[in-house]
Amino acid sequence: MSPPSGLRQPPGRLSSEQGLGPEDLRAIEDLATACVAADGGRLKLELGTLQSRPTDQVNDFLWIAEPGPVGFLGLYGYRPDQAEICGMVHPSARRQGVFSRLFEAATAELARRGVPQALLVVDRLYEPGSCFARSAGGTIEHSEHRMTLRREPAIVVADPLVTIREAVLADVPFVLSCLTEAFGLPTEHLGDEELAALARRFPGTLVIDYANEPVGTVRVDRSDDAAGIYGFAILAEFQGRGIGRQVLSALARDLSAEGVAEIGLEVSCTNDTALRLYTSCGFDVMGTEDYYAVQLRSRGVGSERGVQ
Repeated sequence: MSPPSGLRQPPGRLSSEQGLGPEDLRAIEDLATACVAADGGRLKLELGTLQSRPTDQVNDFLWIAEPGPVGFLGLYGYRPDQAEICGMVHPSARRQGVFSRLFEAATAELARRGVPQALLVVDRLYEPGSCFARSAGGTIEHSEHRMTLRREPAIVVADPLVTIREAVLADVPFVLSCLTEAFGLPTEHLGDEELAALARRFPGTLVIDYANEPVGTVRVDRSDDAAGIYGFAILAEFQGRGIGRQVLSALARDLSAEGVAEIGLEVSCTNDTALRLYTSCGFDVMGTEDYYAVQLRSRGVGSERGVQ
């Protein structure tokens, strides 16, 4: 097979995956371990999400060479108008065009779906990833601090009117409207079937009730002894009542009691209010990731290393 768009052919072959099996997941984890050991920082792979990929859609791309996968790129479609991209190449297989081939395949898949924009997630300390994103035509759309629970979770006096429960399909319209208010998630054009499919793709979503009425949402992504807290939003009219602090404290304490060794979350670098809340609940900033927006109609393919 000749390389698309004039890209050179590195040793090995591309494998586009509809869902990931146990062997694939183990290979991705091993690959991530090798990359982080060589580069430091973090790869935002969200292993819990990778474990529950839909089997009717291509979201993951592996580059297979002897003795196994040397490159991986995943698509994370949290909103219909863009998709996040996170990927990596084994240190021994870099500068051969592997990541460029993965990126080409992934953006072609997004273009086929009609998704106009990709966000490359790059650890700020990983300069080769930033170079690739810029050479692909990317500009920083936003940046997020990643935070980890480093101190004893705060104890908050519980308001009995605040409860947390697992989301069900009937909660999808509320969850999406809450996320739209908090993060500008565009969902008004989605039909009922699309909403249900979106809900199934993101297990671990919780609904926060106040006096038995939904007022917020949060998602917990679990993987072995680590957990990530995402999509944390409280309706504007219920903010300032300590609900967010109570929920975050309860989640952190419950996860710690279950033996989860690492609990993390992310916050916009410009959201000082949330940053103060998370810090007061025992979380500390451990690093920063930049999100490079690439318009797919005019994308370019750049230097090789991989994106974190």
